[in-house]
Amino acid sequence: MQTVCVIGVGKMGSTMVRNIIKTGEYRVVATDVDPNRRMLVKSYGVEVFESNRDAVKNSDLVILAVKPREVEAVLNDVKDLIGGKLVISIAAAVTLKHMEKIAADARFIRVMPNILIEVGEAFIAICPGSRATEEDVELASRVFSRMGEVARVKENLMDAVTGFSGSGPAYVFTIIDAFADAGVKIGLPKELALRIAARMMLGSAKMVLEGKGRPMELRDMVATPGGTTIMGIYELEKGGIRATIMNAVEAAFKRARELSEPLSQTD
Repeated sequence: MQTVCVIGVGKMGSTMVRNIIKTGEYRVVATDVDPNRRMLVKSYGVEVFESNRDAVKNSDLVILAVKPREVEAVLNDVKDLIGGKLVISIAAAVTLKHMEKIAADARFIRVMPNILIEVGEAFIAICPGSRATEEDVELASRVFSRMGEVARVKENLMDAVTGFSGSGPAYVFTIIDAFADAGVKIGLPKELALRIAARMMLGSAKMVLEGKGRPMELRDMVATPGGTTIMGIYELEKGGIRATIMNAVEAAFKRARELSEPLSQTD
C-alpha cells in the first residue's frame, strides 16, 4: 500500500486527508506546524508528525497543502528526501518550474481544487511538470477523483482556474445568501428560503451538466412571454449582474497573476 504524506492540514489539507482515507487505497500520514490541526487529523486515524522530514521520509507521494509563501521553505527543508518521488502542490501561483528548480530530483504536479472537495463536487485542474510521467498523472487523478471532476489543463491557464474555479464557490455562496434574503423580503422564513435557494442552484447546475440544454436555452424554457420570470430577469440585467460576475472573476484572476509574477521572474 502506497503512503501519501499531506504537508499542511488546514481546511483544504484536512479535507483531502479525509477523502483519501475513505478510498481505503492508501496509508496516509500528515504534518502541520499547528498542534491543534495535527490533533484534528490524528482523530481521523492517520499517523501525525511534527516534522516535515519525518513525515516525508517513508512516503511515496507528497502533497503540499501549504500557503504559496511557505512552499519554498518546505521544499528546501525536505528536498534531499523527495528525490525520485511525486510531489503534488495545491498552492496557487507557485510554478512548476520554480519548484523543479528547488528540488531537481523530484517530479512535480500542480493541482488546483476548491472548497467543494468537501462534498465531492469540485472542479480539479491538474497540470504535470516536465519530469512527471503519465503514470504520475494517473495516480494524481486517481487520488483526487473522489473529490470531484479532474481535468488536465496547461499551466498558463492555472491562474485563470484559480480566479475562476478556486474563488468561484465564494461568489456562489454569496448569491445563494442573496436569494435567501430575497425570500425573507417577500415573507418566507429564512431557513426555508435558504433551502429553496440552495436546491435551485443545485438542480440548475445539474441540468447544465447533464446536457439538458445551454444555460440561456434552459432560461428561456422558464421565462414565458409577459410572465413573472422575464420581469425578474429584466431587473437582473438592469442591475448588471452579468458584468458584476465577470468583473469579480477577472479581479480574482488578476490577483492570482500578480501573486505568480514574482516567482515567474525568478525562474
